[in-house]
Amino acid sequence: MSHRLLRRVLTLALSFGVLMASLDAQAPPAPAAAIDQTPPKDLRPLLSPRQSEMRLVTARYTLDRGTLTGNYLGGMRMRGARGGGGGAPATPPEPLSPGRIARLERFDQDWLAALNALDASSLSPAGKSDLETLKGTVLSNLKQLDADTTALSEISPLVPFAPAIVDLAEARIRLDNIDPEKAAGTLTAVTKAVADAHARVEAGLSSSNASPETLRVPRSLALRGPAAVDQLRAALSEWFAFYNGYDPLFTWWNGLPFKKADAALQAYAAFLKDKTADANAWPASAAPVARRAIAPAPAPKYASVPDLKELIALPQDEMTDIVQRFRGPVRTVRGADAAPAGTPRDRAFYEAWLKALRTLDFDKLSRNAQVDYLYIKKIAEQQIARIGVTLADNPPRKADASGIPGKARGRQGLIFDLQDELIPYTPEELIAIGDKEFAWCEAEMKKASRELGLGDDWKAALEKMKGIHPPPGGQVGVIRDLMFEAVDYLRGRDLLTVPAVAAESLHMIMMTPERQLVNPFFTGGTEISVSYPTDTMDYDARVQSMRGNNTPFSHATAFHEMIPGHNLVFYTGARYRGYRPALGGNSPFYGEGWPLYWELTMYDIGFHDTPEKRVGALFWRMHRCARIIFSLRFHMGDWSPQECVDFLVDRVGFERENAIGEVRRSFQGDYAPLYQAAYLLGGLQLRGLRKEIVDSGEMREKAFHDEILRQGSMPITLLRLVFSRQKLTRDMSIDWRFYGQAPKQ
Repeated sequence: MSHRLLRRVLTLALSFGVLMASLDAQAPPAPAAAIDQTPPKDLRPLLSPRQSEMRLVTARYTLDRGTLTGNYLGGMRMRGARGGGGGAPATPPEPLSPGRIARLERFDQDWLAALNALDASSLSPAGKSDLETLKGTVLSNLKQLDADTTALSEISPLVPFAPAIVDLAEARIRLDNIDPEKAAGTLTAVTKAVADAHARVEAGLSSSNASPETLRVPRSLALRGPAAVDQLRAALSEWFAFYNGYDPLFTWWNGLPFKKADAALQAYAAFLKDKTADANAWPASAAPVARRAIAPAPAPKYASVPDLKELIALPQDEMTDIVQRFRGPVRTVRGADAAPAGTPRDRAFYEAWLKALRTLDFDKLSRNAQVDYLYIKKIAEQQIARIGVTLADNPPRKADASGIPGKARGRQGLIFDLQDELIPYTPEELIAIGDKEFAWCEAEMKKASRELGLGDDWKAALEKMKGIHPPPGGQVGVIRDLMFEAVDYLRGRDLLTVPAVAAESLHMIMMTPERQLVNPFFTGGTEISVSYPTDTMDYDARVQSMRGNNTPFSHATAFHEMIPGHNLVFYTGARYRGYRPALGGNSPFYGEGWPLYWELTMYDIGFHDTPEKRVGALFWRMHRCARIIFSLRFHMGDWSPQECVDFLVDRVGFERENAIGEVRRSFQGDYAPLYQAAYLLGGLQLRGLRKEIVDSGEMREKAFHDEILRQGSMPITLLRLVFSRQKLTRDMSIDWRFYGQAPKQ
């Protein structure tokens, strides 16, 4: 394996850390003081009243509009730049993007038509009120877009160079291919246009005569000028930083032109700021500017408005408030829930909750609420069963001279953790599953290796893959194409709903060299962060970055990070926040299991249609198998850290330095003990659920996937109850052995 290639494979897990933080932010628990944690005697008064059917519709419009706004200058989140100055404007951005106005006008018009088509008579009074409120919001937004069009016309004479900068910035956001030489010509033209505007405004201040050489604007407009120029400068700076250092041809062509353009913008903004302080310097009025109309954007290929009737018809969960009260203000950490504060959670606490559950008529609850009921019952019974069982403060771990720190969880601790995830397997059984899956991967690797003409030497096949990568500057296009290849594949096979706004809003940033020191692979979530060498990195670091981020490896993980993986979970998690209570907390079995499930599924259905792509996919899958094996063996005290390192080197093909880094992070970091195992195990759980529900014909594949995303993070066992056609009863067992009979070790 290549030097440093796998040293921090762990860092793909960072995407899940970001994901969990996002989901926590989307559905935060009420403040601790606001949650009554005392066990209730009667749950009937706590059942949630019926809410407005329009609540999810309103959330969808608001969030989708905000997401679309981020695709244009003035709506994107400024991240600053590594060079050239600039930064986020201190005042609300000027409406400098006609593309933003046109796209949002199309969006609002489509939404207004869809809302007008709804039958208000079928809604509750609250729903009718919310429908009218939302229509008013859309009309207000359309009115604001009209005002933005006027404002853009007014500011344009002061910033005639804006269209060129806007085009550069928005082409980057869309991830269009860039022509470095043409971009340099644009920058040079911008510099001249800024200087011309600067000179014309200055001439207009010293002359009362209007001429082509002068520009006279009223002070009201001049006051807006500095913020507009700063905004354009910040956008240009971010545009430049995205490519600079990563694309040598871009840097060669644009380094000096950018500096000149940035300096011209800085000087122009400073001039405007200085002159606006003198109210007498500006004329009281000036010639009016002709308003230029902006037509709505063409209708998109995929409709931006979802099926509103479907959203309205979704069932409501009357146990939401009860679940929150039972869980309390749970503090989440990476890969686990921390113990809640407040009321002591002893035998009496859980017995009181079990008694309170009996006050509900189980059969009259909705399906989702019945699942909530069974969740509370199961957790309470498990906690009661643990009373009197003491975990060792410092379970023994096998010693060695590796110097790798970290506490073992111990076998009983792992069993408790598995119980919390509602996984009725022992650690030994899960290790056996990991071994079996690893053997399958190894056999598949040999098949692919033979197709490549390398016999059974699959490690030679891995080495060959590392040479398949784009030249410097080419990684942006490769990752972009991989993201959209997955989207097109999912849509073409109708595997799940890919929301138009989500697919339209896939963003990318380039990792800084500093971040790449601890994060050599790309990660994802709200955007994909691409790791690739820059011209400031040493030779060895450049080579290893290119080899480690080779195209076959990336083919298997770009969709893990974006759609249908973490990015889509971010998107749907926010929009279905009110659909049902969160039962899973900070569970990596869902958070990492869902993207991993898609790795399994995409492999099974032929997405990786060449041996090179299959080798790339199998590389990551073998690594996830290895994580189950070495992490659980360490926590049970069977393997020392050194033995874990040796396993990664000898069986998976890690270089020793990389294996040491992986093991060190796994045991001394802030991950819960089951986190490493959760990737593949969560994916296998979802695959097992698919076999039961989809392969049996109980549910269509697309509906199955869509509902998983709506349900959100929870133990996969509970998802099974949601989907199953079996009648749920209050005293049923919910244990589920998703892998059938685990193989023997």
